Amino acid sequence: MISLAVAAVLVGAATLVRLVLNGALGALSPFMLYVAAVLAAGLARGPFCGVLVMAAGGAIGWRLFLSPGGVIHPGAAPALLTFWAVSSLVLVTANELRVQLKVAMDRLASALERSGRRP
Repeated sequence: MISLAVAAVLVGAATLVRLVLNGALGALSPFMLYVAAVLAAGLARGPFCGVLVMAAGGAIGWRLFLSPGGVIHPGAAPALLTFWAVSSLVLVTANELRVQLKVAMDRLASALERSGRRP
């Protein structure tokens, strides 16, 4: 439930910022802020939350920025597929960072415990 809420907040924030910047950006990089949201979700809550952001960001980005009024921009499908490919790699990297951070923190806690100090 928390991951769902985090995903909703991240997608909402990315969408809001993208809408504010829409005049300056136009059709340029409709998903760039959603990639950042995928990274944040992956780091904060893990892969499930990141996948939720990928799905929602793709759907909202498609509707608002690539097919406004039902007219699909040329190159919309490749843009969406590229977003999902890049976001997948970002999510794998974020998950690896989470795993490595946990290992490092466990080692630190163990070393502190052996030295007689508490973390």
